[in-house]
Amino acid sequence: MGTVLVTGAAGNLGRRVAERLAAHDRVIAVDLARAPKGVPGIEAHALDLAGPRAEEELASLGSDACALVHLAWRPGGKHNLTATRHVLAAAAALDVRQLVHVSSATVYGAWPDNPLPLTEEAEPRPNPEFAYAVEKRASEVLVERWARNHTSTGVAVLRPACTLGSTSDEPVYQALAEPRRPPLGSDGRMVQFLHIDDLAGAVLHTIAEDLSGTYNVAPDSGLTEEAAGALAGGSASLPLPASLRAALAALHWRSARQGAPPGAEAYAEHSWVVSGDKLRLTGWRAEYNSEQALVASDERGRWDDLPQARRVALTLAAAGLAIVATGAGGAAWWHHRR
Repeated sequence: MGTVLVTGAAGNLGRRVAERLAAHDRVIAVDLARAPKGVPGIEAHALDLAGPRAEEELASLGSDACALVHLAWRPGGKHNLTATRHVLAAAAALDVRQLVHVSSATVYGAWPDNPLPLTEEAEPRPNPEFAYAVEKRASEVLVERWARNHTSTGVAVLRPACTLGSTSDEPVYQALAEPRRPPLGSDGRMVQFLHIDDLAGAVLHTIAEDLSGTYNVAPDSGLTEEAAGALAGGSASLPLPASLRAALAALHWRSARQGAPPGAEAYAEHSWVVSGDKLRLTGWRAEYNSEQALVASDERGRWDDLPQARRVALTLAAAGLAIVATGAGGAAWWHHRR
């Protein structure tokens, strides 16, 4: 039994990781809010990792920690990089045996020339307009530089695919992974889904196996967006012209998905699925494939969060566009026949 320091423990992923670790380890759980509470084996503390004394306080809380899991992430701003610097400084002071940093597969970027699936050998090139991916990569760079100067600590960076099942305040992956209704990308675009329980399992597996290096976390090579849309229901299965489909998708992105991260349009247009083979070769296995993760997700669609009047208005707008397209198609057919 050892002591594991977990940052971001109040998040949905953090709670899962902390609670599973507590079955056989002592867990020091740190977040802006004290959570999870009342779980045997978990000692919860409230701490702003970007605060001026965060480094010292974190080192004091985890004085006997043998491993540190960095999950903390807040929406936007430079505080994430500041927090990562403080976490790394604390890890150096503690001289932990292992450091696990959870990043994101968005660091590979969404580009039309992406090799599929993307392996860990691919060069990270996040789309510059998507701040979330840019900041995730910047945090990775900090961790990589730190690892080169602290060779006694095993450092693992995890890059999970679109993770479903999270109810965090910033549902970035839900916004990216949700099949557009109708699909925004070209026909046959591949999408990929990871269940949050499998991501938590990957974190624990990384600690148990003392893994070092960079690992993608993905259950499979994904499925087509059309297949995902059929599973999710809605207008994804409507046989509409490509131009109308793109217009409806843009309408859905702007209106129904309030809170979707700005600059993420490319991630909904181009494929960026990743290979999880490297992690699977170490013995990790996902319990959910992409289809099962999509169906089993406990995250309600953002559409359901809209007021009824707005849902009705958007539905009527979409129906009106479809009628216009149908009428235009009928007129073209009649003209051709004549």
